[in-house]
Amino acid sequence: MQKQPSLPPEIKFCRLELPPEFPIALMPEDKWYSSLQTGVMLHFHNCLQVGYCEEGQGYTMIDGMLYPYEKGTVSIIPAKSPHFCTSQRNVVSHWKWLYLDPLSLLPRTDHSKENALLAILYGRDKLSYTISWADHPQIIQIVRSIILELEGREQGYHTAVRGLVQAFSAILVRLAASGAPQTETGLSTTLQLIAPAVEYITLHYTESITVPHLAALCHISPTHLRRMFRQIMDCSPLEYLQLTRMEAACALLTHTDISVLEVGSRAGFATSTCFTRQFKKTFGTTPGQWRLQKVRRRPQSPGE
Repeated sequence: MQKQPSLPPEIKFCRLELPPEFPIALMPEDKWYSSLQTGVMLHFHNCLQVGYCEEGQGYTMIDGMLYPYEKGTVSIIPAKSPHFCTSQRNVVSHWKWLYLDPLSLLPRTDHSKENALLAILYGRDKLSYTISWADHPQIIQIVRSIILELEGREQGYHTAVRGLVQAFSAILVRLAASGAPQTETGLSTTLQLIAPAVEYITLHYTESITVPHLAALCHISPTHLRRMFRQIMDCSPLEYLQLTRMEAACALLTHTDISVLEVGSRAGFATSTCFTRQFKKTFGTTPGQWRLQKVRRRPQSPGE
């Protein structure tokens, strides 16, 4: 039986309800991503998202642009900016994510700073979306301190977090006001060259995708695309497509109760045999066995 064509995944709005009295939340692992730390879903939020990479290496796509990250990188994602993360091949990345409304955490005293912060919060003033220790060690230190305060929840941590957010916001406003252009390197140029192909795979992984079509999106030859993909992503375009489908399958196996047959179909595999064969090749076990192992290991929440 021929598989019916399916609609591509949409860019999803993932709304967060932050407590109005203390509008900041910490997620040890981003629930919008699969267990293998690849964002199989292009999505956006209603608040500022700040991430700290504890381990790993890969790329974050924000507003159609690719940015490299590694251990110790801070990622700053404005509200309503479509984004996703992808680890390099055979690398598992671990992040901690902050979701916050900095304006509501700050004292309402300086309206000019509020307007400057609003421009950053909604992406009207462009900053470096990924920041390393070499770029701005202060920002790295402050983000790590906010995470430690929220994890420890010791007496007075609300006050401490508000102070840290105030310092963090002041530095962002200063950087935006400086208007210093980002230095474009050979790596960043290559990243943006293949970004249309990466984004297309993220949105259309359930469909049949060819390398010539991806190359046409990037306005380069298929040979050049394969070479650039291998250099940046450490895999070919079609290997990356398969990895994206595997990520989608793992997310569905972990977070839904649908059948393995349906998981394979939703993840973009033409047949259940093809899905099982590729899954076993990647993980050394069948999708059903992997799901059972995952359920056994998953800790229960206090309310369960």
